[in-house]
Amino acid sequence: MDSAPLSLLLLLLLSCLLLSPLTTAAPPPAPAITNLTNSHHGLLRICKTTPFPKLCLNSSKLSISITINPSILSFALHALQAAVSAISGLSPLLASPSVVEAQRGALQDCRELHAATLSSLRRSSSLLHSSSSKNAVADARAHLSAALTNKNTCLEGLAGARGPQAPALISAWSSAFRDVSNSLSIVSGSGGGRRRGRRLSSWPSAGWLRRRERKLLGTGDYSAYDAAVTLTVAADGSGDFRTVGEAVAFAPNNSEDRTIIIVRAGVYDENVEIPLNKTNIALLGEGSNVTFIRGNRSVGDGWTTFRSATVGNIERISVHTDLT
Repeated sequence: MDSAPLSLLLLLLLSCLLLSPLTTAAPPPAPAITNLTNSHHGLLRICKTTPFPKLCLNSSKLSISITINPSILSFALHALQAAVSAISGLSPLLASPSVVEAQRGALQDCRELHAATLSSLRRSSSLLHSSSSKNAVADARAHLSAALTNKNTCLEGLAGARGPQAPALISAWSSAFRDVSNSLSIVSGSGGGRRRGRRLSSWPSAGWLRRRERKLLGTGDYSAYDAAVTLTVAADGSGDFRTVGEAVAFAPNNSEDRTIIIVRAGVYDENVEIPLNKTNIALLGEGSNVTFIRGNRSVGDGWTTFRSATVGNIERISVHTDLT
C-alpha cells in the first residue's frame, strides 16, 4: 500500500526533468559579440577614408577589443595614441645620428619639429579627451594640420644628407608621419565645423585676440599691460634689452598669459628664434619703416629654409607686426 504513492511521486519527478529543457528560455545572444561586429564594421568604414587604410586597421584593432560600441572620436583618440607612439620612436634616431648635413641646421630643425609635433599631438588628444564640442574638434584639427606640415619641413632640410643613418632617418621620419596623416583624416571626419579665423598663429586682425590686445595693436597704447609681461627692446640701450633674442630668452616658459615684446625703432642684425616652450609671445615693432630685423643666414650660405628665417618660431607665437 505504501509503494503506490512513492511510485507516483517518482513518476512526477521524472516528468518534470524530461519537460524542463522544453520550458527553459533560450539564453540571449552575447551583446559583446554584437558590439564587436558593429565596431569592426565601423572601423573598416573609417579606415577606408584615411590615406593609409591598412596602417589604420592594424593600429586600431586593439581598440575594438577594449571599447564597447566605440564612437568615431574614440577611434580618433586611438589613432592619436598610435601617432604619439610612432613619433616618439624617432627620438633615438634624432639624438646623435651618423648623418652629414648637406644644409646647415637640418638636424636641429628636425629635432625642434619633432618636439613641436609631439606637442601638437598631445594637445589634440587632450582637447578631444576633455570635450567633443565642435570647437574642440576644430582646434584639434588645426593642431594636427600644423603637425603634418612639420614632415616636409624636416625632409626638405635633410635633402642631400649623407652618412650611414641618413636613409634610415629619412625613411623612419616619413613612415611615422603616416599615423599623423591618419589621425588628421579621422578627426576631420568626426564633425566640428571649421572655426572661421582660427589659427595657431595669426596677424592682428584675428578675432581671437583679446580686446585690449587689439587696442594695443591699433593705438600703440601699452598702459593696459602689466610691466611684468611687457618687455622693451632698444638698440641704443634705453630699453630692457638690446636684442630681441635676449628678450625672448627672458620671457617665461610655457606661459598661458601673453608676453608683449616691444621692439623700438632701430636696426637689429640677428636671427630671432622662438623655441617651443616660449608660448604666447607677441613681437610689436614701432613701424615697418623704422623697425628692422635683419638676419644674416640664407639658403645661399648653406642654411635650411627653416633655419634662415629672420624671425623663426615653431608654433604658438601670437603676433609679430610692424617689423621689417
